[in-house]
Amino acid sequence: MNELLASVLRITPEPYQHLDDMCIHHLLTRAPQHYMGYIRAQLADIASGRAALELPHKQVFSDPEGAGDFRVMPCVVRNGSGARKIVKLVGTNVAQSLIPDQITVGKAFALHPEEDFITHIFDACLLSSARTGVCAALALDWLSASRGRIAITGAGRVGYYAAFYAAAMGGVDEIILSDRDVAKANRTAALLGKQFPATQFHAQGCGEASDCDALIIATTSTAPLCAPNDCNAPVIISLGADSESQHELDSSWAGAADIYVDTLDSAHFGDLLAWHQAGLIALDDVTDLFGILRNGVSQHSGKTRIFISTGSALFDNLTIGYLLDHIHD
Repeated sequence: MNELLASVLRITPEPYQHLDDMCIHHLLTRAPQHYMGYIRAQLADIASGRAALELPHKQVFSDPEGAGDFRVMPCVVRNGSGARKIVKLVGTNVAQSLIPDQITVGKAFALHPEEDFITHIFDACLLSSARTGVCAALALDWLSASRGRIAITGAGRVGYYAAFYAAAMGGVDEIILSDRDVAKANRTAALLGKQFPATQFHAQGCGEASDCDALIIATTSTAPLCAPNDCNAPVIISLGADSESQHELDSSWAGAADIYVDTLDSAHFGDLLAWHQAGLIALDDVTDLFGILRNGVSQHSGKTRIFISTGSALFDNLTIGYLLDHIHD
C-alpha cells in the first residue's frame, strides 16, 4: 500500500538552507565595504541595461485601525548568467506579544532560477534592517557634499545599520544618535564606538537640535518629525514612513526640496503618498536611484536634498545575492 501510494503521489523532497538573523548579520557586517561595493555594482548593471529588473509593486495588506500589516515583496534580477528570483513575506508586528521588541517579522525566500522551488530561507528582521542601512549609506554618498557630522533620529536596528555602513564608508567624523529611549541610544552608540573607534558616536534624547551635514530618520513615527524651519541639514534621509499611517517629513518639504527615492514604488507609501494625494508633488518630480546613476544629482537648485526609502524588494534581492555568494566563505 505504501509503495503504491508513493508511486501515485510521486513526492520528491525540496532541499533548502535556512539562514538565521545572526548568520545574516555576520555575513553582512564582516566586510561592509565589500558588501556596499557589491550593491553599487549590481545597481550600476541595472542602470546601464547590463541586467534586467522585474520589480512589481509591494503588496501591503493592513489590519484594521493601524494594528499592523503583512507585505508580499517579489523581485527578479536577470543577467547573462541567469536569474535571481526572490520574494519576501513579512509582517509589521505592532502587537509584539508573542514576538516582543521586533517590529519586522517573517522570512525572505530565494527560488531556484529554473525549477522555482525554494532553495534558501532567510530570517527577514536583520536582513531588512541591514539592507535599509546600506541604502541610506549609498544615498548619503551620492547626495551629500560632506558627511563629516551625521545625525540619526531613531537608534533601533535600522538606525544602527545606517550608522554602521555610513561609518564603514569613511569620511564620517561624528555620528549623533537620538532616541526617545536614551538608554537605547547609549547602547547603540557604545556598540558602534567599539566597532569604529576612529569615529565619535554620541547619544541624546529626541528634540535636541544638532547641526549636521546629513540627517537620517529611522523611526516608526505616525506624525512628521522634520520641517524646513527646524532642520538645516542639506541632506535628509527618511527610512521609516513605509505605510499609509507613518510619517517622518512635514508636507511643507514638498516643493521646497529635491526629492529622491530608492525606487519609484516608494511613492505609494507614507509621506510621498500623502503629498501626491494632496496634489503637492507629481511623480515626475521624484528621481530614483537609477536616475541618480544615469544622470547624477542637481547641482544648481540650491534646495535641500531629501531621500526617501520605504523598503524595496530590489535591495532584498541584491542583498540575498551577496549572501548566496558568501554563504560558504
